[in-house]
Amino acid sequence: MKRTLYLIIIFCVFSTLALAQHTFQGASLSEALMELDQSSKHYNISFVYDELEDFTVTKTVKRGCSLPDAVREVCGFYPVRVSVKGHDINVECIQKDRTKLMGRLIGPDRQPVVYANITLFSLNDSVYIGGGVSNEAGDFVIPCGMSQVKARISCVGFKTIEQKMPVGNVGTIRMQIENNYLGNVTVSGRMPVIRSEADRLQYIVSNDEFARGLNAQELLSRVPMVSMAGGRAMILGQGPARFMFNGRITEMGNEAIQQKLWTMRSEDIERIEVISNPSGREMMEMGGSYINIVMRRDQTLGWRGDVSTEVGVSDDWSGRGSGSVTYASEKFDMTVDVHGGRTTQTTDEMKDYHPSDEIKAILNTRAKQTDKEIAANLTFRLLPIKQLELGGMLSWQTCWPEILTDGTLSYISQSYMSKAYLKPFDNTQAKNLTAYCDWRIDSKGKLLSLTYNNYKKKEDTKNGLSNGIGTNSFYLSWRNNNADYHIQSGRLDLLLPINIVTIDAGVSYTSIKNMGVLSVLNNGDPFSQQYDYHEKNKAAYLSIHREWEKISFKAGLRYEHLALDRAAVENQFTFPGDFMTFRRDYWLPSLSFSVKPKDGHQISLSWGTSSIYPNFYELNPLRITTSGIETIEGYPLLEPSRTSRIELSYYNHQGFYASFYHHHASNVVDWRTMPSSRKEEFTVKTSSRNAGRINKTGLYLRYQYQMTPRLMASAEGEAYYHHHYDYLKTFQVATKSQIEYLDTTWQIGLGTPPTRYTASFYGWGERLAVSADWYLNRQRTLLLNARYQHWFSDYQVATKTDGYGYFYLALRYSTLNNRLRLSLVANDPFHQYVTDKTQYNIFTHTNHHAHYIGLTATYSFGGKKVRRVQHDIKDTEWQRAEKKK
Repeated sequence: MKRTLYLIIIFCVFSTLALAQHTFQGASLSEALMELDQSSKHYNISFVYDELEDFTVTKTVKRGCSLPDAVREVCGFYPVRVSVKGHDINVECIQKDRTKLMGRLIGPDRQPVVYANITLFSLNDSVYIGGGVSNEAGDFVIPCGMSQVKARISCVGFKTIEQKMPVGNVGTIRMQIENNYLGNVTVSGRMPVIRSEADRLQYIVSNDEFARGLNAQELLSRVPMVSMAGGRAMILGQGPARFMFNGRITEMGNEAIQQKLWTMRSEDIERIEVISNPSGREMMEMGGSYINIVMRRDQTLGWRGDVSTEVGVSDDWSGRGSGSVTYASEKFDMTVDVHGGRTTQTTDEMKDYHPSDEIKAILNTRAKQTDKEIAANLTFRLLPIKQLELGGMLSWQTCWPEILTDGTLSYISQSYMSKAYLKPFDNTQAKNLTAYCDWRIDSKGKLLSLTYNNYKKKEDTKNGLSNGIGTNSFYLSWRNNNADYHIQSGRLDLLLPINIVTIDAGVSYTSIKNMGVLSVLNNGDPFSQQYDYHEKNKAAYLSIHREWEKISFKAGLRYEHLALDRAAVENQFTFPGDFMTFRRDYWLPSLSFSVKPKDGHQISLSWGTSSIYPNFYELNPLRITTSGIETIEGYPLLEPSRTSRIELSYYNHQGFYASFYHHHASNVVDWRTMPSSRKEEFTVKTSSRNAGRINKTGLYLRYQYQMTPRLMASAEGEAYYHHHYDYLKTFQVATKSQIEYLDTTWQIGLGTPPTRYTASFYGWGERLAVSADWYLNRQRTLLLNARYQHWFSDYQVATKTDGYGYFYLALRYSTLNNRLRLSLVANDPFHQYVTDKTQYNIFTHTNHHAHYIGLTATYSFGGKKVRRVQHDIKDTEWQRAEKKK
């Protein structure tokens, strides 16, 4: 009796859970899953509709099949993951590229070729990209983010097809019968960490197993051609790099960039690209070289969050923290993140000023800088229809930077004590609104994009100064600096991949307003200065890109029309009158070419030109006191720099990379320090100016080798020759006479120089770096990373830096299925970051106090499959508003 009852219960349960027969003929996978979901009351199927819409299903699900098995059958061999938790079935597309290679395979009898293998490789280096299998109707759908690929189609009994295909719907492909069977064929692809393209170098973070637990700032030291110095990323032969995220320029100040990089985890980053010669869409920005951080796109529905905190100590304590929450639905995504912190930095500096044979002054200072910051960002994305994406970002940042400087001046047998400080009169605030619209014209990758950005920043700082002999103060000065920056920009981009070439074109308009007021009180005697700066930039670009099996080619041209209106109320700014109008047109071509002589090897040649605009602090003429005798001020009549660069590089899959480059820049903007030659009062003035032209030629080598499965080592070196020609009338090294500036009319481009490039500054620079990554346990949860860099000599414009070193050590541990990550970091433990710089007749010895020990903890909560959604937010906070040098 009991046995019969058990059988009845089992039969009832089975009858309830089992499905009726379902037949799908060419239906989309989304429709098939919705039909299966409606046929069962005991399971809920969750998936992102747009991800699965292009996958077709031709399948008969027999009666009596359970719903989880039915879902697995209709998904077949597609790159789709099916997971069952209780009554919930989650279906997720593993490859989330917007574009897909789609088609149908048939035989000579026009019958579908079932279960054929389709493998995709890149055209340049035959690196494995992805693959798929045809279904019962011969249909295949393979997500792929490239415009063209090399496809290999194979099936038992048919001839293997290898040919170049545009990514999109390629229609019907007919396969031929293979009469001779040669045996099994094994298709294998490498997953390199470094990949070289025609116009950029790519570091594939997702392929680097030793990058676990790192943030974006730490990852940069693993990227070829990038060196980190003073918290800034430098690209070979050029100055500080500008940053892009998902191909969109992010013009932040250096502090905001560092904070953003600190919050980005390696698990959320797909790759980092180095673009030393911008072309195409990257040319739409205002010059320079770029580092592009491409985030992984994960649109899985649900909630996710991260919290992270760091505490550390150097001469004083520092700490920072961040938190983010992400929600993703079928039509709407949103991310909110908040971060803040307190960082400190102490610097000891000795400057030996020797403007003439008769005058020598030595200034010793200790500067302590404390930065406090709070910031918040809201990122959102809306998908009203499949082809249209709307989104944007709201950001807000407020900070309180404070710099306190104590100094002692030894001059003409007397010693003077001084104090200077720079602190916010009111907190500094920056606000940014970014909005964009992307319209995907078709499934082949045609894209129309419209972006608008509105950025405002307000700075109110208070600058104080006191001088004296011993404890007797004899001079007092108060300066209030008020500066307002307002930037508006709009741009339209069009991407057109066609059968022959890929065309990239666009136009943009940027309006920049920079206004400032300086109020000064010198021992009760007040006066004020003010200035107004207005810049308008109209630009357009066009580029073409073509790829063959072993050759790729890209050419671009950018046009800029620059209009500057610069006015000053006070005559001490040495304007030609009180107003100046400046108009200039720039034509900026670029060209890149790469060839793959054989598998695993690639040679690239690139050439490009750009114009680099001075930032706001280089233009701001309002004087700031940095010590008892030193002042710093910008120059509002600066012109943009013009640069050109040619680079020849070689790369192979064994981990070797080489680059030979030549960099030329004219009208370079630099900060020049001018000590006075008066005996009665010694002062030092630092100001920005167009400093001359630079030729820099160098060779860079890097080799990375995996010694054991748990140990990776790399070494890199760079040697270059630097030659700087200065815009000077006279320059006498023997007597160390004071450097004389050119006439103002020449400096702003209104006249002809009396003598061209009479001063010359040159020498060899060398750098060496070694690093090692070692997993200390078999579970690969405990990682030790060590890196050492040494500069034997370094040249920047007219400044030479003698040898110094920098050591970095980190121990990282992950647990709770990588939800909790701990990191113990030590920077410069041996106090090697001590620099000696020489600029003409000025010698500077600086102890940067870079030693630091910090502990970081990061915890991720929410669904295991929901990672941070980092979208193309078109974030354009402006780097030209970054802090002064």
